[in-house]
Amino acid sequence: VQQLRQEVSVLKEKLHKESQERKTFCHQTDVDLTQLRSDHIKGVEEMKVSFATSLHQLNTLLQDEMRDRRAEGSLRDTREAGEKSERESQNEQIKTVVEDNKLAFFSTRDDIYKQLSNLTHDIEMIATALCKVKQAKGTLSKGRLLCWNYFS
Repeated sequence: VQQLRQEVSVLKEKLHKESQERKTFCHQTDVDLTQLRSDHIKGVEEMKVSFATSLHQLNTLLQDEMRDRRAEGSLRDTREAGEKSERESQNEQIKTVVEDNKLAFFSTRDDIYKQLSNLTHDIEMIATALCKVKQAKGTLSKGRLLCWNYFS
């Protein structure tokens, strides 16, 4: 019985240690999620600034275009083609950056959810094991142990 008590106390210590480790891991996961969220917000703000700059550039280009239309048709055609290709390449670059950020965000989020699910499962398994140990301990008594008759 004393050996079982010792085993139970060792298991309790291990459970406490594992619980502390899991709390530490959950806290670190929260910190990582907060950092990821702030990085995501920072990226969105940078994109907003980029879009505002692009909008300003487009406005300037439109004003230049109106002047060019008044001046000369052939110059306008050349400039339009260059600007169009430039805008298309910028648009593709922005789309690529946005898609990369989305993929990184969703991948990280899925990894964190998976790790949290694994932690929850591990804690449930430990709780189940402790319940079984408690039930086994409850069935031990002096009357049920056959060897106890020899000591009395």
